[in-house]
Amino acid sequence: MFIDDATRRSLEAAVQAYFDVPAGPAAALVAGFEPVVCRGGDWLFRQGDVADSMYLVARGRLQVWVDTVDGGEPEPRLVGDAGPGEMVGEVGLLTGGRRSAGLRAARNSLLLRIGAADFDHLVQQDPRLMRRVAGGVAERLRDRTAGRAVSRPGFRTVALVSLDGVAVAERIARRLEAELSRTKSTLVLTADRLGALGAPPLGAHVEDVNAALVDWLSAREAEHDHLLQVADPGRPGWSEAVLRQADLVLFIADSAADPVFHDWERAGALSRNAIVSRRAHVLLHRGSPERLPATGRWLAGRDFDFHLHLRDGVPGDLARLARTLDGSALGLVLGGGAARGFAHLGAYRALVEAGVAVDWLGGASIGAILAAGLAAVPDPHEAIAKARRAFVEGKPFGDVTLPVVSMLRGRRMQRLIEEFLPGDIEDLPTPFFCVSSNLAAGTPYLHRSGSLPQALRASAAVPGVFPPVVHEKQLVVDGGILDNLPVDRMREQPVGRVIAVDVASRRRTEVDYDSVPSPWAIWAGRRLPFARRYRVPSAMSMLLTSMTIGSMQASRASGERADLLIRPAVGEFGFTDVRPFDRIVEAGYVAAQQALAEAGSSAGAR
Repeated sequence: MFIDDATRRSLEAAVQAYFDVPAGPAAALVAGFEPVVCRGGDWLFRQGDVADSMYLVARGRLQVWVDTVDGGEPEPRLVGDAGPGEMVGEVGLLTGGRRSAGLRAARNSLLLRIGAADFDHLVQQDPRLMRRVAGGVAERLRDRTAGRAVSRPGFRTVALVSLDGVAVAERIARRLEAELSRTKSTLVLTADRLGALGAPPLGAHVEDVNAALVDWLSAREAEHDHLLQVADPGRPGWSEAVLRQADLVLFIADSAADPVFHDWERAGALSRNAIVSRRAHVLLHRGSPERLPATGRWLAGRDFDFHLHLRDGVPGDLARLARTLDGSALGLVLGGGAARGFAHLGAYRALVEAGVAVDWLGGASIGAILAAGLAAVPDPHEAIAKARRAFVEGKPFGDVTLPVVSMLRGRRMQRLIEEFLPGDIEDLPTPFFCVSSNLAAGTPYLHRSGSLPQALRASAAVPGVFPPVVHEKQLVVDGGILDNLPVDRMREQPVGRVIAVDVASRRRTEVDYDSVPSPWAIWAGRRLPFARRYRVPSAMSMLLTSMTIGSMQASRASGERADLLIRPAVGEFGFTDVRPFDRIVEAGYVAAQQALAEAGSSAGAR
């Protein structure tokens, strides 16, 4: 492989930094390695391959995949990544045998390969090289034992692909550049600017990987916090290079256009087999509409990791996209707790007043309903007013029925959800998800698209209280049973920080009787003026409390994995009593203010 002087200097710098040697010895060491370019999407090696070499990553990024077996066929699982300055494959080389994991290039990557015999020869000349490689293995094991995250929030190199012409992609790139450049160094690259910026020529064929171009693009990335590369379907060589060089591919479309598939989409160049970087859909809207219908038309048949709405009349949408790219986006998780969940509204109001921008919302049970409400109506005062009308005036806990399947028919709750939160999940201005529980399989289900009312009814279908919901021909019930505070689910979204609000009660309550009184005694105490009154929870409250107990330990552990945990004091309030609505909201407001003050506003007030 031909290596120009600039690329050779990059390789020597990588060896010098990794082995901690002066420039002269580094140049000599490079001579013992073989330069290798691995195209984005290609496998460097697979799990089970013979471990006959190791690689030093000079440019690019690799994904680490492990095949896991869970009662069926092996399923690949992404467990980490490796970037510039890291050695990969060294464990297999040192121990012999087969690869314990597979490595796939997340982008075009430039590496230095060395086989076992050549490495043994270098170690004989300088034994310190073995100490450095073994030390790298020890550092990785230490980080894994300490539970340190392997993912890197944010996307430094982004490819923008417009479904409506390259001019649209460049316009959005310029808007993003202006937004990101307030705090980050950002460079926009287009095919027309390459020559003026001194880029090496593209390969003669689309499938060619030019080591000099990989090095040049990586050097531009090293000089800037963000690299925004505008792909041009009319220039396949350039588009191929930037798509395989990106951490994230943004597909941009105008909501007013026809969501037809283009020839270059059907050609397969954008398939998961070709590009393994994350991909997102950005739908453009004119003005500042509150309702964003028919998003599903654009998502159908296309494979995206997430999607965002960008209204040119709402500056917050562009700011959210910029925060998603720079890794500072914030996710808010709201837990289950029936009427006690009204505290979520107060907590959200306190966050907004503190200047905390919420970019992603997720929840379980009542937390799912309120999170969806905030995703649709981000103004806290308007959201609180709507919730008061829905829950206090609407009385969703009042439609008692013959308890064959559940104590409540659920029709009133269904009507209120469909009235206040219609449409599909993907149509919400703020990204949202919720969780439910598969009744037969005992597994959680993540709702990120489709009917919003159905997803919310499923997430809040407390067993025995509300009837289960049929979803994809499966019976699903309250998401709080398996994941009452879905912090880990939020971590899977492109957010850098997570705030969680846990309304599960942990109050210890003593009763003033030795055994549970009879139903007649309880009824008499509540109806007759001189009869003894017993503090016995209702059957519905006991069902709700029992469900909370089952998930309390898991919720506590999930809350500890949040960057900021808010625990409102709501133990004095009943699960189904909506009358103290304003007091419960205030409890959430006070708790959030205290949590922010104790954290020194480290949640990232803007």
